[in-house]
Amino acid sequence: MTISRASLLGITAFCTVLAACGDGNDRAMMEAQAPEPVPMASSVVEQVSIEQPIVGTGTMAPLQSTDLGPRVDGIIEEIFVRVGQRVSKDDPLFRTRDTELKLKVTELENELKLASATAKEASRDYNRITKLNKRGNASAGALDKSRAAHESAQARLGIAEAKLGQIKQSLEDALVTAPFDGVITARNVHEGTFMATRMGGGGMMGPSGVVQIMEIHIVAAIVDVPEVHLSKFGVGTRAKVIIDGLNDEFESEVHRINDYIDPIKRTIEVRIGIANDDYRIKPGSFARALIYPPAQEVLTLPRGAVLGFEDQRYVFVEVDGVAKRRPVRTAQLDAERVIVIDGLAQGEEVLSGPGLRTLVEDDPVVLERRSDPVASTSLDEPV
Repeated sequence: MTISRASLLGITAFCTVLAACGDGNDRAMMEAQAPEPVPMASSVVEQVSIEQPIVGTGTMAPLQSTDLGPRVDGIIEEIFVRVGQRVSKDDPLFRTRDTELKLKVTELENELKLASATAKEASRDYNRITKLNKRGNASAGALDKSRAAHESAQARLGIAEAKLGQIKQSLEDALVTAPFDGVITARNVHEGTFMATRMGGGGMMGPSGVVQIMEIHIVAAIVDVPEVHLSKFGVGTRAKVIIDGLNDEFESEVHRINDYIDPIKRTIEVRIGIANDDYRIKPGSFARALIYPPAQEVLTLPRGAVLGFEDQRYVFVEVDGVAKRRPVRTAQLDAERVIVIDGLAQGEEVLSGPGLRTLVEDDPVVLERRSDPVASTSLDEPV
């Protein structure tokens, strides 16, 4: 069958129309299947200054404490103080029976008088023999004998003086006084107890002293701090002490840092002094210290903008209208924010909002608004 030229032109035109109609339908179908962009909010990486305290726990201690025992052996005859009593320096605390000491003082005073008289007589005799020897009226042997007697008498006089001085010191030591202003915190024995000056006071199992006195107008919080924080603070770093039982906080600073690190607990001992003129703070109380290192500049993000777990954290950023996943490293800052360690720079925007957790990489997104940044520059959460 022969097809005319007019027929061929008609068939060609008809195919062209059909092809054009097909392209339009495909485009319409593709446009109908394309997902709608997900409306997202954004959060900006902010730089803030944080002051993150380091926590340490321990016990309140007095400025100094001592157990006072007798200075001479004997029976404790009288104790002048009670537990809880405040005393001043040189106030009498207790007395050892001193009757024998007083009698011994009298005896040695008489011995001293006798030795003194003997020494004077020997001195006069030595001077006389010396003069006679110079005139030729006394022999060298007589002079030597007189000199020996003189020196012996002087030695006996010195011994008598030393013995008397020693027993007088013992009599003075029978009365024990307060070595500093403080408070009596223990009374270990009662009157009538025999106490010795050797170690152990009343024996191997006996009390170590008659009374205990503490100086507490200044106290110190002795706290243990994890050694990992040692490089963050030093002597003079600001600190705050919170004491159980007292509804108050005490501002201070680090006064001493022990050079020894506990090899078992991996902690270092820190001492923080506090004025305690009213004796309100009691030694032995449990103490919690917050040590404030110098403020640090860090990058932060809202916690909800970061996805993933542990070392596989990531965020979504908008690139050419689609969501792109970016790995980040973060650390906890507080209940609302995290510290950005790596992966983002200051001022960058990340996606956030209710639809974040259902977002998949390469999903089309459209930014609707920016989340308000959290403008906090300090932190009381301890590390």
